[in-house]
Formats: sequence, structure tokens, C-alpha cells
Amino acid sequence: MKMKKLSAILLSGVLTASALVGCGDSAQGGAAATTNDAGSATGTDAAPVETQDVTLKIWVPEEAVDDTDAAVKAFDDLHDEFNITYEIAVVGIDEAPQQLTTDPDTAADIFYTPSGGVADLVNKGLLLPITKDFETIASDLPESALTAVTVDGLTYAVPFSPNTYFMYYNKDLLTADDVKSLETILSKDTGAKYNFSTNVTNSWYIESFFLGAGCTLFGPDGKDPSECSWNDATGLTAAEYIIDLVNNPKYLENKDGVGGAEFKEGNLAAITDGAWSAPSYKESLGDKLGAVALPTANIGGKDVQLSNFVDFKTITVKSTTAYPLAAQQLAVYLANPENSLIRFQNQGDVPVLNSLASSDEIANDEVAAALNAQASKATNQPSISKMGDYWTPAQAFGEGVVSGEITKANLQEKLDALVDSITGTLTE
Repeated sequence: MKMKKLSAILLSGVLTASALVGCGDSAQGGAAATTNDAGSATGTDAAPVETQDVTLKIWVPEEAVDDTDAAVKAFDDLHDEFNITYEIAVVGIDEAPQQLTTDPDTAADIFYTPSGGVADLVNKGLLLPITKDFETIASDLPESALTAVTVDGLTYAVPFSPNTYFMYYNKDLLTADDVKSLETILSKDTGAKYNFSTNVTNSWYIESFFLGAGCTLFGPDGKDPSECSWNDATGLTAAEYIIDLVNNPKYLENKDGVGGAEFKEGNLAAITDGAWSAPSYKESLGDKLGAVALPTANIGGKDVQLSNFVDFKTITVKSTTAYPLAAQQLAVYLANPENSLIRFQNQGDVPVLNSLASSDEIANDEVAAALNAQASKATNQPSISKMGDYWTPAQAFGEGVVSGEITKANLQEKLDALVDSITGTLTE
């Protein structure tokens, strides 16, 4: 194989902000050449391969920057046909789809996105089908993950981790029996400032009360854009529960990360969060850290299992990338078993690949077990394009509850407006 030079130019000081890396000389290699165990090439009669200069912009969450940088360098070493220059920028998985929609021309070639938004981006013509090399991991993916990223028979994203949240707790403050019920958690004298924290001002968290109570969003199968039952009698009961929760002195709204900070300081007994927070929580709490599925909640006099959205974290390629072949191959490479295991070890993202999920390292991990347990109790996040109309109204509703603007006195009116905003049934 040809030898490559790697040089790095750091922008704004350190990689946690961004990195620009130039990889390789433009030497050519043999198309049909093979390599023996000693590393020497054979098959010298093969036609030379022209090395393509490739420039790729990659968006990843901050915690993924260093691992992504190492993975792209390894990918470049494996591919003599590419001479890659790449820029890694910090853009969260939730922000990337909106930034792509707002300005596709300057958006990254490769970026993370939740599978629940894939169909909407496809309908807008913003995603490239992932065909090159996808077969190398397709058979290792669960059917649910494949379904989540397939639109009209084409695969548009590479899943790498189940995307949902569960509950962490402090074992010095709560027992394994305590954490089964939200009522028990809230009523116990833990000695901490707060007993429970979630984020009802975030539309990816507030749904657990409505769905747990039995409400539906876009119908039982998530495909009816005209249906949302959150303003019926069951939805009213669920919303009343949320109001009571927010007004409980033992509750802390986890806005802007205040709940996570209190949890790490030992001032909070339990918090809803995802596997991505495991490394920082483990660093702060050590053996005191516990992880379980979400608890039950007594909504309307019935103990119900809180049921949140579940989808998959994926890696996608924008449709207008100037280098579709390299971008597709790199997207698949970033989600292969080796990189998925590194991502789990360093970032806490539990792998979706069957071969890794069943391994001892994953199965014996308390956080991974909690994620898998909650995923089995969760509700598949709707992937229809109408889902894009859910996020902002649901967030505004939660913010209204926390601010006190929404009360039990005006709750039905506010729920009706919420549903109208989501389904688009309001008329002029």
C-alpha cells in the first residue's frame, strides 16, 4: 500500500472546537494489487488507480470529536483511492437536521441525526441513500433499526445506537425497590435537596407521561398525521400529573443541565438521562451510580409505565455532497463494530449491532442494560414528516407549565391548542 503523510492544523486551539486535517500524498496504488502477510504488494500488472482529492465536513457532538478524528485517519489509511482533507465541527444530533434544512450549501457532508427525522429530510431531498458498503453491517442490524432508516426501499442513514433515555439514581439515596415508582421516589426522605429531575421543557422528554398514560401521537402506529389524543380525558389527566410534578418541592426541572449538575454533586436522588451522560456521572459518583428503566407513575389513579420515544442515533450524508462515494463509505465505517465499541467505551453510546449488544461487555454493563430495558418499554418515535410539527409546540407547552402560564384552570384550552398546532387542524 502507498504510504501517506498525515498533518494536522488545529483551529481555535483544540479539537473539542473543530479540527482540520490534511491526509496523504497523491501517490497512486494498484487497483487489483493484493497484499501478502509481510505487507508487500503483488499483482503488479494491474492498472494504476487515480487518487481522488476529497474534502469532507463532518458534524458530531462535542464528546465524539476525538474518536471521530481518529476514525477518519484510520479510514484514510485504509483507502488509497482517497486523499482526504476533513473538518470536524461540533454540532449536536438535535441541531444538525435544522441547520441542514436552513442552509444545505454550507452544511456538513456527514452528520448525526435521529432516525425519527430521516423521513422528513428525505422528503425534502436533503439526504443521500447509503448504498456503498452498507451491506457490510446490514445483516448485523436489528430489523427495527433497518426499518427506521428505510424510505421507499432505500436506506438513508446508518444506525449506530438506540436513542432513548432511562433513569439514573444515587444508590446511597435510593434503593432498587424505591426506583420502581415515581411516587416512592418523590415521597422518600432522601436527605438530598431534590429527589427527581426530568426535562418537561424539552419535547423529547415530556411525552413519557402522555404515552405512558395511554395517549397516542399520530395514531397507534405513528403514521396518521391528523391524529393526536393528548387533549382527551386521558391526556388531561397526564397533563395534570405534570403540573403537580413541577410544583412538587422535591422536583427539579433539568433545564440547561442544572439537574445533571446537582446529581453529580449528590444533591439529587434520580434523574432521567441517556447513555451519553454515563461517563461524567460515573466519574462523579463512582459505585454509587445506578441505572434502571423509567419508573411507573400513578396517573389518574392507575400505576402506568412511563413510555418515552425510542429511535436510533444515525450517521447520514447530505444529498448534495461533492464526494458521495467517500462520504457513504466513511459513514458506514464510523458505525462499524470497531468504532461502535470505541464509541460505547468513550461516549456511552450503546451499540445497536447485534454482535456487540450480545457481548459480555455490553450485557454486563448496568447502563447498557437500563437502556435496553427502557427501549423495550418505549414507543417508537413516529418517522412521518409531520413529526417535524411536534417538537416546537410540545416544548412551548412544557415551558408554559414550568413558568406557571399553564395551570389546571386553563389546561384543557392549552391542550386543545397544543394538539391543533401539532396536527395542523386550525383554520383561519
